[in-house]
Amino acid sequence: MQNGVDAVSFWDMTFKEILAAIEGAQKRKREELQHQALIAYQQSYLIADLVGIMFGSKQKPPRIYEAFPGIFSEMPRQQDWRVMKARIEEYAAERRKRGEQQHGDDAGRTADPNHV
Repeated sequence: MQNGVDAVSFWDMTFKEILAAIEGAQKRKREELQHQALIAYQQSYLIADLVGIMFGSKQKPPRIYEAFPGIFSEMPRQQDWRVMKARIEEYAAERRKRGEQQHGDDAGRTADPNHV
């Protein structure tokens, strides 16, 4: 057999070990297929964007789970903004509790854009 199990050690394996080796090989193959699909998808997405820009098309390319339905079974889930807001607020409260200073994007800037 390939993928790390030679013919001599195969005959010394139990049924469960053989199943585990087969499942491991299938998982590695699926992960490699997903990796190749991601590369192909990204390339097609970039090509579609460039061609669309050239011809003024507003059509969007298919999502990865639509382009490769057998490989990517789940649709990616977008995280709820309320969860992100709660996490940011927890982080800010923890920083205030430790006494760290807050610095926003406007820290150290003046209101007058012409001020040097």
